[in-house]
Amino acid sequence: MKFYFTFFLLIFMVSCSKENNSPSNTSSNQQFPDKVGNHWVYKYNDGSNSEQYIFVDIVGTGILPDGQNVTIWTSTLQDATNRKYLLDSSFVVVDEQKGVFYGVPCLTCTTQMPDEKRRYIFPLQVNNKWFTDKFFGDTTKVLNESSLTVPAGTFDSTFELSKTVGYVVNSFTKDTIWLTPNIGMTKFYQNEYSLGQLPGNGIWELLSYQLK
Repeated sequence: MKFYFTFFLLIFMVSCSKENNSPSNTSSNQQFPDKVGNHWVYKYNDGSNSEQYIFVDIVGTGILPDGQNVTIWTSTLQDATNRKYLLDSSFVVVDEQKGVFYGVPCLTCTTQMPDEKRRYIFPLQVNNKWFTDKFFGDTTKVLNESSLTVPAGTFDSTFELSKTVGYVVNSFTKDTIWLTPNIGMTKFYQNEYSLGQLPGNGIWELLSYQLK
């Protein structure tokens, strides 16, 4: 796991927030929450039957090598012994047409763009799909729209997406993502393999959230 100097921006996280207070999540209003200070808590099940949680936070802002402004997202695992581990970090670009998650830029590079990890195309519509130019295939598809119940409550107009990356050099991705407009990711089944299962594999279910 790579660390990046921008994580010092964690100290600027704002403590006051509005919990579970967001605009109505209708399919015609597909705001993707992307403000510094947003915080999501997921109940995490990796099959071990132990009490674990994953915290997703937007901790600051940055700039990609191509000049795009981004927000910086982190995912942290709290295990059954209350120890915390940084799982992942992303540089995220969101506008009215898309949300794109990039890896952390290289510290020693000047122009090289980081790898794209995930992309959402708005507005979300069932049967829409999109691709990246990875030679081994990277496809995201909107499978359906329905109501979803998780520990945080029941969310209408939630979209289920699949993200698959073809098998290459003992690596693959077969994720399922549930997105609720104005709330963000409400459920996630991570199924990723790269010479072994990756940290975070299992089911994430939204437990609580605080949005700015």
